[in-house]
Amino acid sequence: MLTWRMAPYAMVDEQGKLTGFEVEIARALCDTMGIRCEITALQFPEVLDLLDRNAADFAVASILKTPERMKKYLFTDRHKRSSSSYIGRAGEWASGVAPDLAGKRVSVTRGSKQYDYLTAKNVGCTIAIYDDQAEALRAVLDGRVDLALAPTAVTVHLLTSAEGEALEVVGDPLTESGLGGESAIALPLGREELRDRVNMALRAILADGRYDAISSRFLPFRMY
Repeated sequence: MLTWRMAPYAMVDEQGKLTGFEVEIARALCDTMGIRCEITALQFPEVLDLLDRNAADFAVASILKTPERMKKYLFTDRHKRSSSSYIGRAGEWASGVAPDLAGKRVSVTRGSKQYDYLTAKNVGCTIAIYDDQAEALRAVLDGRVDLALAPTAVTVHLLTSAEGEALEVVGDPLTESGLGGESAIALPLGREELRDRVNMALRAILADGRYDAISSRFLPFRMY
């Protein structure tokens, strides 16, 4: 089982244990299915690469369920909803106004829908591509870029930390053109039986309250 390495979805706690929203959702699914899962946290492009090569059983990794991806992977029912937000250095942007991207440097994660969006939008910005979401956000802090475009839950987690006091959300969260929608658990093509088992387990943890208990530990709002 794969997940992507980014707080609050997958991170290492003070005891050195892998945890986070999607890690614990994955563990709850495996427990419900009665199977032993080996969970590996990777950078997002590596998650997609292993699915492409049929080298993993399934991925709980904030993968948006899009028509293009549905041609490449099997998807379960949604396990959360998502949106994207721009993050910039505090005090440098007009409050509540969408940023003018012309001439700006904007960081994104390689292989992400945020990257696809900026590439297609073609608004005159320079796109800085990082393999690691945390590094894409740190690039804003240290001035390598003007803005980052990232999943909203990731930005909220950063903004509520001590490090995030120097940053702010710029404009409103976005869901257009693949920046938000339904995220689902992805499997290689041909794994319909396993997909159906994961769906049954997902419905079970939603019904018995385990999903909400996990969500409240890691996220500032319910994303289902």
